[in-house]
Amino acid sequence: MPPQSTLLSILNLASLADLFLQGVLCGQFARYTNVNKHDNGLMKLFVAGLALLTALKSIQVLTIMAIQTLTLVQNLGAISHLWHAQWIMNTVLPEAVIVFYVQMFFCHRLWGLSYNVYVSFVPMAFFVFALVAASVAAYFFSNVLLSTLWCAIHLGVAMIGDFLQTGSIVFYLRSAAPGALCALVNFASVIATLSFPAPTKNQLSGPEAASSVANIFLPKFYAVAAMWTLNSRDDIRSAAANNLTTHLDLGTMASGDTSSPEAPWHLAPAELETSAGSLSAKSLTKSKTIRPNLQQVWEV
Repeated sequence: MPPQSTLLSILNLASLADLFLQGVLCGQFARYTNVNKHDNGLMKLFVAGLALLTALKSIQVLTIMAIQTLTLVQNLGAISHLWHAQWIMNTVLPEAVIVFYVQMFFCHRLWGLSYNVYVSFVPMAFFVFALVAASVAAYFFSNVLLSTLWCAIHLGVAMIGDFLQTGSIVFYLRSAAPGALCALVNFASVIATLSFPAPTKNQLSGPEAASSVANIFLPKFYAVAAMWTLNSRDDIRSAAANNLTTHLDLGTMASGDTSSPEAPWHLAPAELETSAGSLSAKSLTKSKTIRPNLQQVWEV
């Protein structure tokens, strides 16, 4: 097993990574308030809730670092014991709640893309079970082996749900890099949690340190993924509109009609020969502009 100083250094680096990601999130929140003013009240409420949860998580991390740095700086054993006895248990549920909160956002987004009950609710079932597993791990934390097992179950089940959700979003949207990143981090956390030797009583152990690293900054990865998705919607719509315009241009060129610069969007008037004489199609209907309706597709 790695020495206690090494494990504590890893936890300190994870805490600093959490604070760094909180700074990234502050920039994302500021961009959202400036760019996405047209969103409905529920979406703004989701962003406000995410900002509150992530801020509380960072306050918890700062409190832990202050206690171990200012109060227990000369007592390595006391710091290790507090991580083992209290702090890891206190980080499990906040991590699970924030991750579940963001996963429900992506489930809502997936439902808006697919309108398929099975595609949307199968990952949701995994996420609910992962939240229950985290609650069980926190409840049985006095039993280190059992708690570590339930932490691994929590991360593993969440990873399966992330892969299912990410694959579905890739199929419907052709873009899901943030979800793939969260699934990859979850996978690495599971491997790290299960690969350490058995824990030692009353000391910080390898499995506990690995699960604590996941508990500290994994929620911020999910939060960054959600805000990246929200702030990229206009870019996605613009790319889709340009792609649709390109396809229409190619189709018009293939048909041989290149006389008008507005050919992709306007119907040219035509003449219809009848027994009563020549009848113009323009007299029957006005030329209409054809525009792609992307709002229904991308507003999720």
